[in-house]
Amino acid sequence: MTQAAQSLAKGNPLWDFAVWAYAEPGVEKACLSLQNRLGADVNMVLFCCWLAYRGTGTAHLAKYLGAAMKTSREWQGNLVSPLRTSRENLKTVIESTTLVGNERSAATALRERLKQCELELEQLQTLSLYAIVTDAGGEMARSPLEQKDDALNNLTVYFAAAGVTLDPQGQAHVMRILSAVFGA
Repeated sequence: MTQAAQSLAKGNPLWDFAVWAYAEPGVEKACLSLQNRLGADVNMVLFCCWLAYRGTGTAHLAKYLGAAMKTSREWQGNLVSPLRTSRENLKTVIESTTLVGNERSAATALRERLKQCELELEQLQTLSLYAIVTDAGGEMARSPLEQKDDALNNLTVYFAAAGVTLDPQGQAHVMRILSAVFGA
């Protein structure tokens, strides 16, 4: 991450939460599976969980969901997804062609730079999602079990609005994320 991106993220509770949650055991794999298999937006999944984690209950999701989904669709559709596609296509070229030596090394290095740019774009998307939340003082004391239930409700609403249909494997991934973030 560049120094400019790091300074933008400093003091951003949603970014801090997203980095922490994503690093919890099983969360990265579950999030990427929801993204790759079902088309879910990882940043929206983490946003829904964060709203519950901060103790706002489920009432605030309706207030933010429309703007958050619009923001995320624009970031993903115009910036993140095209870059991800380029990175994945470059991987295919590297693995399926006769690139050798310096050509292969250069292509691999370029793929890593594309990955870093993709991550920075997703970070900026997260910062844009945080900017939507206008009730910074809206937190209330909620138990981890209540937060987990709130997060499940938030995710259910998000998935329905996004047209993401969870199959049993997708449901298992959601439960893995919720258990890692909010406890069993």
